[in-house]
Amino acid sequence: MLAIEEEVWDGDTVQFRVRALGQTANGKIETFDDHVRLEVSLPWLLAAFAEKIAPVIRKQGQLLLEKK
Repeated sequence: MLAIEEEVWDGDTVQFRVRALGQTANGKIETFDDHVRLEVSLPWLLAAFAEKIAPVIRKQGQLLLEKK
């Protein structure tokens, strides 16, 4: 359902392109000492799901950050 088509790391930042539901989204993840920032540009079809997906991404991200 979700495929990572490209990921390019530059230091603590990764630029990526993913495909879901036949749509492509671009984004980047920046890591800092005390937080992580995720930016994604969504096409209109995927943007309709953004409000429902954001809490899940936030929760899973927090769980990953807490694992040691």
